[in-house]
Amino acid sequence: MNQFTEDGPNDISVVKFGGTSVKTIARIQHVAEIIEKIAEERKCIAVVSAMGDTTDYLVKLAKMASDSPDKRELDMLLSTGEQISIALLCMVLKDRGVKARSLTANQVGIFTEHVHTRARIVDIQSKRIFNWFEKFDVLVVAGFQGITDDGDITTLGRGGSDTTAVALAASVKAPECDIYTDVDGIYTTDPNKIPGARLLSRITSGEVLEMARLGAQVLHPRSVELAAQYNVKLRVRNTFKPEHKGTLIDTTSGGDMELFRAISGVAVDEDQCSVAIMDVPDQPGIAGKITQALADQNISMDMIMQSVHPTVGVNSMIFTVADADLEQTIKTLDAIKSQINAKEVLADPDCAKVSLVGQGLCGQPWIPALLFSTLGKNSINIKMIASSEMKITVVVSRLKAQTAAKLLHDAFELGTEKPATAKS
Repeated sequence: MNQFTEDGPNDISVVKFGGTSVKTIARIQHVAEIIEKIAEERKCIAVVSAMGDTTDYLVKLAKMASDSPDKRELDMLLSTGEQISIALLCMVLKDRGVKARSLTANQVGIFTEHVHTRARIVDIQSKRIFNWFEKFDVLVVAGFQGITDDGDITTLGRGGSDTTAVALAASVKAPECDIYTDVDGIYTTDPNKIPGARLLSRITSGEVLEMARLGAQVLHPRSVELAAQYNVKLRVRNTFKPEHKGTLIDTTSGGDMELFRAISGVAVDEDQCSVAIMDVPDQPGIAGKITQALADQNISMDMIMQSVHPTVGVNSMIFTVADADLEQTIKTLDAIKSQINAKEVLADPDCAKVSLVGQGLCGQPWIPALLFSTLGKNSINIKMIASSEMKITVVVSRLKAQTAAKLLHDAFELGTEKPATAKS
């Protein structure tokens, strides 16, 4: 993303409210009360998501209208959800005597690349924001959406309102961005599924980025990347407990923060499938053709592995994709199968990723040993394994995913202030 900051007021608060926070008119009124208190002290940008399950409903309508909805038209449809929210919130704010104005991405000047349903922000016309602030104290901005340089509406992908908020905070040089949701902050795992989950008062941006990428319903991954790039502090807070400080996401190196904590959390992503293209020739360039074909369809691959059969001169490539991309992945690979002399394409939809995430994970062999022994003792089969400096991910059956997460959460004692160590 381009450097898009311009000179302007530096005392601006940026807050974001998710769909659950604005699900009903009563909740919108509560959000308006929070914003009104902020506006008494400083200018405020409030980024808002669509009400409740509105986006899901719009996607359902699109699929009723077309088996394969055109992505441009889908963005045109989905962007309307946020426009409902910002208009209603502004009505409430104005009735409370707040000088507020609702704005779409077009009116703010949030420009994106020419990609529909998963666009990235390339520029924000922050001068427009400062101009609006000459007349208004609160700008209520539609999250999740952008506009191309030739006027097409785009969306940023599910959870993209987080990215909108952080990008706006960076553009006006706000030091902090508060993300309001329906939980107290970031937990060691999903508290709705594992009662022993513990609230973290602080976490590094690297850790929360891994958790977000690995399926934890925390923040949109791109919002965390953006916050780290522009040094915007993030805080996740509960809309319904506005006095609660929530979880601070440290976008610096992390200093000496909680060095004892090797593992910060367990993430689960049940929206996964594995795909294998079998017996391709063991020749240079084959992997490039496979990955390029999928890249042309904007399909992201993860956990890419290659099994080698040197005696017969062929390899098999196995990887994971999001559930929503499975059909297109199979179609794409079937189309190039004969070109690369592959034998067949296989898919396994019964997959879920279960991941340990922690800044202190690397270089500690007791961690994978405890992970694998814990799952093995409980007869949970591991289909795939991948690791990096800050995570270890295993793929298991979807039916076993939450059980695996709870077992690991308990084994590593994540529900306590001082989780397990090598001496445990």
